[in-house]
Amino acid sequence: MTTLAQQHSTPSQSQTAWMATELSVINELNQRHVKQVMDYSKGFLDKTFPLQQGSHKDVCSYVVYYQQLLAFFADGSTSGLQNPAQFVALSGHREAPCSIVLNNNGRHVELILNRSGINGCQDKASIDDIQLQTSEPDCIWFSMVTGRQVSCAHKGNKQFTCKDGLPYSLA
Repeated sequence: MTTLAQQHSTPSQSQTAWMATELSVINELNQRHVKQVMDYSKGFLDKTFPLQQGSHKDVCSYVVYYQQLLAFFADGSTSGLQNPAQFVALSGHREAPCSIVLNNNGRHVELILNRSGINGCQDKASIDDIQLQTSEPDCIWFSMVTGRQVSCAHKGNKQFTCKDGLPYSLA
């Protein structure tokens, strides 16, 4: 005799198939949502940190060449920022930065690049997150991708290099 608890603890094949279908639909919706958020965030980059040519939406990779941020596109072309002074720092190597720090009117924006990240593995430029500094004295950062506040302790643990090679502080 099968108890009621046993009936509900072991999913049937139809329940398992239904759950797999639901998980697949939810995963697809999540991926669409992340793409929409990333498109919106890259539109923000286009408005705030415009490239000389092209759009951040079409960038395949970012590198630092001498003291300039260069965006590479799928066709092999490159572009710098319209205002090169907006690029202030990076973490990681110039050829493959882990993050890029831009500055607009005293507020920092960090592009976090990670090909293995949850979002970075789906983005052609490997952008895993775009984080905005919202208030300098309070050290409040906001993730455009997750919509959540980011801990300042996380920022303090990172080492940034100014485009001239000296250490750079976000404070």
